[in-house]
Amino acid sequence: MYYDNKLGFYMKQYGTQIVAVVVCLIIIASGLFVYLKINNRNKTTVDVQAQVEQTQTVEEPTENVTIENNDTMLSDELNKLKPGEKATVKVATIDDKGVMVLISGDKRINAKMIGIEFSNELPDTLYLVDQDLSGKNVEIAFDETKTSNGYAMVYIYTDKDTLYNAKLLKEGKLTFDSTTSKKALEYNKLAESQAFAKQTLAGLWESRNN
Repeated sequence: MYYDNKLGFYMKQYGTQIVAVVVCLIIIASGLFVYLKINNRNKTTVDVQAQVEQTQTVEEPTENVTIENNDTMLSDELNKLKPGEKATVKVATIDDKGVMVLISGDKRINAKMIGIEFSNELPDTLYLVDQDLSGKNVEIAFDETKTSNGYAMVYIYTDKDTLYNAKLLKEGKLTFDSTTSKKALEYNKLAESQAFAKQTLAGLWESRNN
């Protein structure tokens, strides 16, 4: 049979197959379109849920959250103290190295005085400190760090305004601990107290000047 052109020939010979291929391509394209649309919708839903969860997490109230410097060797009352705040304790004993046993609540706490070095003292200093403190109720306060190497590090107040640590230095009874942090709340007062003792040759500074 003669055809006017090749297109007519191919359409006659392969028309059915061509139509079938075109239909298959249309079906595949339609399926792909539907798949992509559903997948995109699911992804959008997941993203929205994630944003909602993130928002809920961020919006959780934090105004009542507090961070405390808790130490199991201290009583609850002492753990609640902020730097410089005072609490009353009883001094049970003090040994020849300047280690005090403080009683607060149900706790017996080994403590040292901030800024005080007990390796250099007058012969009667330990006796005087024992007389001043042992068996007495005193007020104590802390720096930012409350304990160090198993000891509570404290400021001792024998009355409302007298810092006993500084009193010992000012009278030349003991020497200033050079390892004391310059960030300590009473650093300047302690350093100035020892400077005064040196200038006036008080206590042990008198013997050192001879």
